[in-house]
Amino acid sequence: MTSSDRHPLSNILVPALLFVAVFTLYAATAAPATLFGDPSEYQFIPAIAGIAHPPGYTFYTLLAKLWQTLAPFGAIAFRTNLLAAAVGAWTVIAVYLITSDLSASHLTFDVSRFTFYASLLAALCLAAAPDFWQHSIHANAHIVSAALAATHMWLLIRWRRTDNDCWLAVFALTLGLAAAHHPVTLIGVPAYGLFVLTARPRILRQWRTLLLLLGCLLLGLSPLLYYPLRSPSAPFGPTDMRTWEGFWGHITARGLRVNLFHFGLADQLDRALVFWSLLRLQFPLPVIILIAAGLIWLVYRAPKSAILICSFILIHLLFTLNTVQDVMAYLLLPFVALSIAAGLGALAIAELELPNPKSPIAHCALCIVHCSLLILPFYQATLNLTRGISLRDFTVAEEYVTAVYERFAGRGEGAVLLSDWEHLTPLWVHAYTQGETLDKDDVQLVYVSTANPWVESVWAHIEQGDIYLPDYRPAVRDAGFRLLPEGPFYRVIAPPLTDTAPTHSLDVWADGRVHILGYDLPADTVQAGEHLELILYQSAPQPLDGIWMPYAQLGPAQARWTTDSRLLTTQWLPGEVVAERYELPIPFTLPPGEYPLRLGYADLSGGREELELSTGGATLELETVTVLPPANAPSAKTLEQALANLDNQIALMGARARAGWQTRAGFWEEPLPVQAGRPLHLTLTWRALASPRSSYTIFVHLIDGAGRPVAGHDYTPLGGACPTYLWFPKWLPGQTLQDPYRLPLPSDLPPGDYQLEVGMYGMTSLRRLPVVDLGGSLAGDRVILGPVRVE
Repeated sequence: MTSSDRHPLSNILVPALLFVAVFTLYAATAAPATLFGDPSEYQFIPAIAGIAHPPGYTFYTLLAKLWQTLAPFGAIAFRTNLLAAAVGAWTVIAVYLITSDLSASHLTFDVSRFTFYASLLAALCLAAAPDFWQHSIHANAHIVSAALAATHMWLLIRWRRTDNDCWLAVFALTLGLAAAHHPVTLIGVPAYGLFVLTARPRILRQWRTLLLLLGCLLLGLSPLLYYPLRSPSAPFGPTDMRTWEGFWGHITARGLRVNLFHFGLADQLDRALVFWSLLRLQFPLPVIILIAAGLIWLVYRAPKSAILICSFILIHLLFTLNTVQDVMAYLLLPFVALSIAAGLGALAIAELELPNPKSPIAHCALCIVHCSLLILPFYQATLNLTRGISLRDFTVAEEYVTAVYERFAGRGEGAVLLSDWEHLTPLWVHAYTQGETLDKDDVQLVYVSTANPWVESVWAHIEQGDIYLPDYRPAVRDAGFRLLPEGPFYRVIAPPLTDTAPTHSLDVWADGRVHILGYDLPADTVQAGEHLELILYQSAPQPLDGIWMPYAQLGPAQARWTTDSRLLTTQWLPGEVVAERYELPIPFTLPPGEYPLRLGYADLSGGREELELSTGGATLELETVTVLPPANAPSAKTLEQALANLDNQIALMGARARAGWQTRAGFWEEPLPVQAGRPLHLTLTWRALASPRSSYTIFVHLIDGAGRPVAGHDYTPLGGACPTYLWFPKWLPGQTLQDPYRLPLPSDLPPGDYQLEVGMYGMTSLRRLPVVDLGGSLAGDRVILGPVRVE
């Protein structure tokens, strides 16, 4: 009899205490209300019994509705965030139980006394993993997917240990629930089937057992009936799910399947590097070593259980790493299995280091080793909190909702607010769950999507009233409209704009040709490392054939803004008022104090860096700005070692290019030879300096002597696997990521010398992040790594 069998109370008490501790941690760091995008949908859809976006998440919808009804914790939004905390805590308990069952079945008594430590280590490693933690503090369906997968593995391991078919029947029931939840939960079915057949080969001849399993599976699938029953009258969602085409297309997410298996065989080494980078973010290196040891131990000591765990991990990784949507969410499932392996690795150490099980010294030493290992997840948890993983104070979506109501409610303007999915869902939470609807006489909310694009939406509502956007949209600007900043919004205006007035009026001329009419300075106090926002109002009575740009100085720092994604002076109409929003990054190293904000103008086309102002001199003092100490500043060493600092948000710490056997690293001067038609491999090392404010796209371009791209790759970081911001900041300050790229060169690319440039730009604004030098001044919007010679 093992120690775990002799203390049945501990099998209940310890998991219960662990659940309370983990739930408390997650609840204390959970988002207080709405978030942008899907999390808010997961809050209001269950509340109104609607139907969520494909694949529908039926089981989650019903589970969340039950939780919202029974859990007496604040508003619907926060209450649903707590559901994620509870489900995350259960998943941690499932990992504890799986590790305990595996060790109890395959260890001697002398080693099994350390089962508690190993099981606790496995559970805490998962609880502290940043990806799992982030999904446990806001409403989402993916944490339920992880919980279902963990439950499947626990039930199968328990069935194997007890040989009681009741556990297998419950497994079939939960498998049906998983199928009614999300297809990703079925990726592990081959692993489940191999395990069952290996554990009991004769089960295919046990027709009564098979009928029992089939019945339980069908019972688990019963939530799918919600779709045809609810669809015709659902207040939100498709109304055609009584038809087979509508039903099947929705639950299989037909329109999203183009994102599956995006990468080919040639990309697998890069995808492996992506996985290693993401794995290092989740677990400290000693834990990763334990994972490897645990998998080896499992294969050696419990080969049948190894079939379940190892094939589950392998199948999920092959699927997820070759997908470009929801990768971090889908990786939750293999991370659960890898946490189990970490606990088993601790048991492997116990067997290796206990040659004499009766020796008190060896036993004491082993206890010390296991207690030391338990420090690792606590270290990771402390690191997470230090880096700001908590969403407790994250109120950006709520601030946006407040701004919408303050700007439009009760005004009777008949305005139109065009919004993407991300900005609409928090408003829907307030409308559907809190009764805070917006009157159409005040503002009409219009959903913009790929089927209903921005420009077409503007034209469709151009005669209804003033049109507003939630953020900067270059497509609307390129269609000939002007985007006037108004608080967090942009008002769409057909040129020329003549009836707007700045908060602070000016009457200053730059070189007698550009009239500076005034400015808005929303805040005159800013923390180091943050942005100072400045809106300039300008005009040119006569057409300009050159590109002129303003620049600003704040103390020793200077912002020379680039022309990227702006309305250039060559596009101005004579006499119109042009309002542009500019951001001045405040250096982390700028000492606290008061600094004058000065404005100047430059003629970029004519090469004149300073133009004479009508007030005399090259710059004009606008206001005094107070700079406060930074909240969380990166070390001076990090800033000095970085190849580039992108907007005080992300640092490029390293770059390594390879073509054939030739390599270059950092900034290089000797050209990297590469043949046309062959790929160029590039690995970038990023480090988050602060919580990113938006989702950024990385660009890798090979440019010719005129600066024109001849080959390139623009994509979300890590091939879509790890966005900087998805409804809330995904990258935590201090995290480092290895980001590989494979850049095929055209076979007809002419021989010659080229340059390799990299950088980032906003996914919606398309505006490149500026490069900030050590002095805090802007130094362009791209990083030139070095020359490439095409042969």
